[in-house]
Amino acid sequence: MMKKLWIILLAVAMVLSIAACGTTENTTAAPKPASLTYWYWADNTEQSDLMQNIVKSFNETNTMKITVTAEEYPWNSGGFTDTIFTAIMGGGGPDMSTFKLQAGKMFAANKLLADMTTHVDAWGDKAQLNDGIWTIMKNATGDNTLSILPWTLEALYVYYRPSYFEQAGITKTPATFTEFLEAIEKCTMDTNNDGKTDIYGFGMRGAGGGQEHLGAFLYAYGATWDDLTTPQAVEGYKAYLNLFEEGFVPESSPNAAFAEIVDGFKTGLTAMVIHHIGSSKTWIDTFGEDVDAFVVPGSDKGQWTAAGDTELVVYEQSENKAAAFEFYKYMTTGEGGTTWFKTTGKGLGTNNVKATPEFTSNRFQAVAAASLQIAGVLPPTDTIAEFSNSVWAGTNQQALLGQITAEKALEIMNKAIHGD
Repeated sequence: MMKKLWIILLAVAMVLSIAACGTTENTTAAPKPASLTYWYWADNTEQSDLMQNIVKSFNETNTMKITVTAEEYPWNSGGFTDTIFTAIMGGGGPDMSTFKLQAGKMFAANKLLADMTTHVDAWGDKAQLNDGIWTIMKNATGDNTLSILPWTLEALYVYYRPSYFEQAGITKTPATFTEFLEAIEKCTMDTNNDGKTDIYGFGMRGAGGGQEHLGAFLYAYGATWDDLTTPQAVEGYKAYLNLFEEGFVPESSPNAAFAEIVDGFKTGLTAMVIHHIGSSKTWIDTFGEDVDAFVVPGSDKGQWTAAGDTELVVYEQSENKAAAFEFYKYMTTGEGGTTWFKTTGKGLGTNNVKATPEFTSNRFQAVAAASLQIAGVLPPTDTIAEFSNSVWAGTNQQALLGQITAEKALEIMNKAIHGD
């Protein structure tokens, strides 16, 4: 009887052991040969070509027989997110893609993202990214999983033209938000005395993506994203709207998204623009020494700038998650991450990035690092993606054009972010 019982227990133990091995194989086992689809957006043609070349290099150099097919889709002021969501819900879509934190909760709620925690924990380079970055990733989905993998985080700061500052009689960069507003006014100039403005003080992003710039105004006046209906939020938003009302920003500002503010600064129409390290090479190539930068100023009430992010995600529908994570490693601490940083200036400050001459010689890296100290992201609510992609631009345009009051616009925005 005891012998039979022992045989039964041994058989059960073997079954459990096999099951356990099966679970491990599905999570952290070495990747098998695989073909993966990868969707991404690019800020310009050069970055698209760069991405294609990086993917080509990965396909040619990895020894695991992993082949990635990269397909570009336009960012379209957040429409990229809707494109992927619709594709996956319809039974299509990629294995992995670039991603924005603001979409985390919507995708997690629909169980579209793969939890990559076991892969991350087994990754030898995990510690190169500080704990705060991993916490941001977890908070973005609200389910305490590592379903979003960090790729680039770039704090926004102010680029300016020193020659314009000199022409306007400004001898030092703004240290307070009041000085920032004064500099915008002073840099709005009629340089040929024909009664028309030739240079505007600031490139306002009134349409897609501009919500990230608004945060600096809110916090400088003592408000936060937690409640946009407070008197402090109204005061900050009115200071923002006043720039348009007084003619300190281009007339096209209500419709200006990324391409428009870049074009305005590049052509000399504007004296200042808010963006991140990713555009530094463009400005250096365009202006040489006649471009510099400073941290977005604040006040004794508050200071804030947005951390522009581009992350990578693996979708639950992918049958090759381990292979997808190999591509992620290549794009972060591997040669792909190095190549991307050397050309775009975007990265996470990992060891491979810090070792490049592009990191040590770029004069904007110090401003970028200092800006990260005051940077944050929009609140990762369930509806933040809808606010950014659908509500912000139209509501802000109405306020800029005087079709609704500042109070009404903020009420609409607050409801879109936080619900009823």
